[in-house]
Amino acid sequence: MQIKIEIDYREKPSGIFNILKNMDGILVEEKRLPLGDYRINGRIIVERKTTKDFVVSMIDGRLFSQASRLKRFAERPVFVIEGRDIFHTGYDIDPQAIKGAITSLSITWYIPVVFSTDINGTARFLTMAGIQDMTDQTGYGKRYGRKPKRTEKLKLHILQGLPDIGPKTARKMLKRFGSIEKTITAPERELAMVKGIGNRKAAKIREIVE
Repeated sequence: MQIKIEIDYREKPSGIFNILKNMDGILVEEKRLPLGDYRINGRIIVERKTTKDFVVSMIDGRLFSQASRLKRFAERPVFVIEGRDIFHTGYDIDPQAIKGAITSLSITWYIPVVFSTDINGTARFLTMAGIQDMTDQTGYGKRYGRKPKRTEKLKLHILQGLPDIGPKTARKMLKRFGSIEKTITAPERELAMVKGIGNRKAAKIREIVE
């Protein structure tokens, strides 16, 4: 099976289309999508927002109407926030409001929020999502025996919405702290002790959730 990524024609100026089309094993198609900016393997719908657009969508009310549509019509919705500093976009908005919006998407809407520093990072995420989705569909890499409960999967998805946190690190965090609440309220020094996090990531996580 080949990974298929459909990109809405309005996203082409971002440069992600050109990055993806030069990758081996990726079939990229440009079209008008009825929902989201990217559709991966026909199942995953990705809404990409730069940090500036994310803040603007909060101000003009688009953010949660988009979240509502994704939740109703997308099988597996994801938000990608692209940029290096979501708290300094040139708009006068309380950082707590931004943190609240990100938390609401993950906790209330159950839509994973993934952070990417630039278009290259976003392209890598799209391909990784395609690979993992393909693995899930074909059965390769699945563990036999007791299947994880849906709630555990949701917890891992939510933790992966934190900055630079992948599946393995999310699982380590959940194992160490036991719950999402204890994880996001853990002191910075304890977060830094989790393998794969360290001081820099720990500080970034505390900045997002506080």
